[in-house]
Amino acid sequence: MSKFNFVGPSYTAKSVNIAAEECINFYAETNETPGAQAHLSYLWTPGLKLFAQFPDSPIRGSITTGDRTFTFASDIFYELFEDGTFTARSPELIVVFGEPVSMAWSQTQVLIVAGGRAYCFTLADNSWLDITDLLAGTPVKVVFSDSYFIVMFRDSNKFQISDPLDGTTWPGIQVNAVSVFAENLSNLIVSHRELWVCGLYHIQPYQDSGTDEIFDVIPGALIEMGSGATFGMDLLDNTVFWASRDQRGARQCWRASGYTPQRISTHAVETWLSKWPEADFENLTSYTYQEEGHLFWVLYVPNSDASFVYDVAEGLWHKRAEWQQDFGNWGPHRSWNHVYAFGKHLVGDWKTGNLYELSLDNLSDEYTADVQTAIRRLRRSPTLNNEMNWVYYSQLTVDFATGLGPQPPLMDGNGNPRPPQATLRWSNDGGNTWSNQHTADCGFAGEYGTRVVWRRLGRARKRVFEVSVSDPIAWSLTDAYLNAS
Repeated sequence: MSKFNFVGPSYTAKSVNIAAEECINFYAETNETPGAQAHLSYLWTPGLKLFAQFPDSPIRGSITTGDRTFTFASDIFYELFEDGTFTARSPELIVVFGEPVSMAWSQTQVLIVAGGRAYCFTLADNSWLDITDLLAGTPVKVVFSDSYFIVMFRDSNKFQISDPLDGTTWPGIQVNAVSVFAENLSNLIVSHRELWVCGLYHIQPYQDSGTDEIFDVIPGALIEMGSGATFGMDLLDNTVFWASRDQRGARQCWRASGYTPQRISTHAVETWLSKWPEADFENLTSYTYQEEGHLFWVLYVPNSDASFVYDVAEGLWHKRAEWQQDFGNWGPHRSWNHVYAFGKHLVGDWKTGNLYELSLDNLSDEYTADVQTAIRRLRRSPTLNNEMNWVYYSQLTVDFATGLGPQPPLMDGNGNPRPPQATLRWSNDGGNTWSNQHTADCGFAGEYGTRVVWRRLGRARKRVFEVSVSDPIAWSLTDAYLNAS
């Protein structure tokens, strides 16, 4: 008997002919206790619980000022309250189109850029002002730094700076044209009080130098790697993460080490990014959050088959996806933006007007009030072979945490109690075609000694094992053992 790589590093495969490995709705965690049974375990990803249901869709973004929280749903700006209720704070005349909403806040105002227009919301009196005509172009994104709101424009190399702490005043002399690179702007972000101004192929950090220009180029800081998605750049782990492309056409993911980009995407992630049309990649949207010591960067691409998630703590990627039972395939996770408010991780749905609480306590997804949808979780091994010789597989034991069945117990199709179950299938051609499914029990509540075992598994020259689960328990996978000859 020997261990095999169900619980090794999970890099989704680039090609099934190379390695068919998958990790969907599980994430890896290093066991930090010396002498632990295994170096790495796989834990269940958080589920969704309905927190607020807005009348129109989708949820385009949320922001918190510390004591107040706001959500942009469809074409209305709402204030959100701790009990999940909300009230509209904007006129019902805003046209947003299909893109996410960009928001930034100061001590007194929230500035919103939506659908090519910009609005200033004053916190003291809840007043609302359309400031689009005060700007020098069509606004796309807004950030806040050093008391200034800063807006970038569509199809332009310019950005504009407001008066200090005043999102209703935009002097024409405070329009800056980027001269250090030739392309139009694709992104803005503020990191450590530096304004990172991004094109498709370059990034130039600026600093507040106190001159008439306010923000000036930092000499020697030009980054030869641009931003390919306006809403695919985030702050995490005290630095900047972004999805890029360059003049050679690559689509990759990076984190900044000072002004040096460090590649964090794998070849498999880059292959996934390259699958989608240019319009979908440009609409890539990402968000970040922290839970139980893990820092996650979540990438959503419209019309894709999954959301990719980078775990900074482990340096590993995994997928989060919705199993579409009616179609027999995967779709992206239903979240595309995030705000931490009321002590909860709240994420917006790109498909509906739902705002969800994202939590490890949620063992199912709740898309509709009081209706629980199972989360299918899947771990697939790399392709196993012994120099293309026949290998005979007599037994596979997967070390799940067992005995975690709910009380009252789950019911089978005939109304009889049943324990949670895991399903095994395998492929003998490297992941192209698959066997029938074979289930194994994982123990009723309290049956902690239950072993999850499959026997008489046949022979193959190229074998891939896949285990999936969907029952609503806190699944964890510690190890796997294979008897083969």
